[in-house]
Amino acid sequence: MEISVDGNPREVCVLPATVGKLISDIRNDLLDGSRVLLSYSLDGRIVDSEYEREISGMSPGAFKILTLETADPKALCLATLDELRNHIQPIIDESARISELIDTGRDAQALGRIAPCVEVWGAIVKAIHNIAQLMQVETDKVSANDETLSEGLGALVELLQMIKNHMEARDLVSIRDAMKHEMPEVARRIAAHLDALSGQVAAK
Repeated sequence: MEISVDGNPREVCVLPATVGKLISDIRNDLLDGSRVLLSYSLDGRIVDSEYEREISGMSPGAFKILTLETADPKALCLATLDELRNHIQPIIDESARISELIDTGRDAQALGRIAPCVEVWGAIVKAIHNIAQLMQVETDKVSANDETLSEGLGALVELLQMIKNHMEARDLVSIRDAMKHEMPEVARRIAAHLDALSGQVAAK
């Protein structure tokens, strides 16, 4: 099997028994060398999570070429944090739009827009936790405006759960109030925490 990392050949003296073990070994080597694995392909096919489960137990000898793309973790995390910041104002704008739709009696349209908004927040929370773990930053040691990142995330998760509860109860008045008043305030707090987290990552 030919192995290439960022376009450079990599020698593996003894291939492990399975593709899963091979990828695990390479990933650990990359972490030791201060790199993270972004993606990889086998014989030109990008390996997603589903395909990875399918081929993890197969022999590396079943494939001809393994190509891996990596990144510097700090640069990757800072770029991701910049991208997360770009979602904050659109979320605030969407919350105002949902509130307006409820005020004008377009309840079905409003309810249809809430789930995507909640999904974006879920992705942001997951990304923050991944960054903190990768860069070994404790979320209760990151703070903005006298609030820790842990507390800010907790407030966000609590708000999202409350909105889900209101949706199940079809309590449109409470949904409108949460979207109009609480969501923008929590979003701005999270934006401040993203800045604080960026500062800690950059200092690593």
